[in-house]
Amino acid sequence: MKYKTKKSLVEMEQKVFDIKDDPMPKGTWWWWFWLFFIDNPKDPKKPRQLMILWSTKNNKKLSCNNQDIKFTNSKDRSALDGVVAAWYYDGKKMHHNYLLEQCALNISKNRIATDSHPATSFTITKNQSTIKIGDEFEITAKPIINHNFTKPIHNSHTYRLNKGYSIIKQNHLTITGKHKNKPIHGTAYFQRVFVNAPAIPWYWGIFHFENNSILTYINNYLLGKSFKKDITYFDGTKIHEFIDITIKKSKETPPSFKISGQNRHEKISFKVNSYSHSSWTFKKKAHKIIPNKLVYNEYPATISDMELIDKKTGKNITPKDLGSSVGNAEHATGFLL
Repeated sequence: MKYKTKKSLVEMEQKVFDIKDDPMPKGTWWWWFWLFFIDNPKDPKKPRQLMILWSTKNNKKLSCNNQDIKFTNSKDRSALDGVVAAWYYDGKKMHHNYLLEQCALNISKNRIATDSHPATSFTITKNQSTIKIGDEFEITAKPIINHNFTKPIHNSHTYRLNKGYSIIKQNHLTITGKHKNKPIHGTAYFQRVFVNAPAIPWYWGIFHFENNSILTYINNYLLGKSFKKDITYFDGTKIHEFIDITIKKSKETPPSFKISGQNRHEKISFKVNSYSHSSWTFKKKAHKIIPNKLVYNEYPATISDMELIDKKTGKNITPKDLGSSVGNAEHATGFLL
């Protein structure tokens, strides 16, 4: 499949909420997505996690976790029909559907806010982001690592028939804030995704290490064929990229994932150990007739057994002081037109 690729650094405040010129043909899906990895002093091996997203889709009707959501096509892009959704793992228990409510997405130059109960908002000021969920959470996210891999990146692919996607992501931020007026600390990942193409199955993961290194991977596939797959490891100075990768999912509940890859000079392997699970099940009828379903699984997880080996020397060049890890692994199944 041929596509054109555009990749560039962007200013979050200027780009994230700038939607006035983005096309939105039928089926288009937009979302603003945050993952927060929150310290858990009571059980450091199972960090707390919060996921929140604001989303809209150019379809008349969609079911999410058996809740019917209806959209009207509005020409006013400052007030879109949408949904706010979240789950929260509190260190012991997963709170599914922590938020799942149809609401208005009020979008301005540097902010998205909802009239949901509780009200939510996401505001950017000078590349610093503030996220609020009623009186429960108030989180400030800031970049601290000065490297292109951690700066906001805009990446867009255009496939045939003008199908494609546009994504802005930031691989690592530090967070401070409060949960029920108690202080919280940790790290975060952000992405804004605009998709004008069918949603196909995928594996994806993002992981932060104590020494500020970052590990991420992706594998989009359909009918046994991968359309995009790679592993990227940022060791704090250098980026290591691998295209030839394999992913094996265990049959445990929650599952683990064994992942490996290689390039011309190096090979990498690691195990993703999930310790909780939440999911979203989307259902709709294409052309009002054909039922289709996408199950989007998210797994709070840590990394073990990681090796990064130089093929020529056999030297394991993975830093020995990676420290603890925290992240999230996704596995989506099904297909959504």
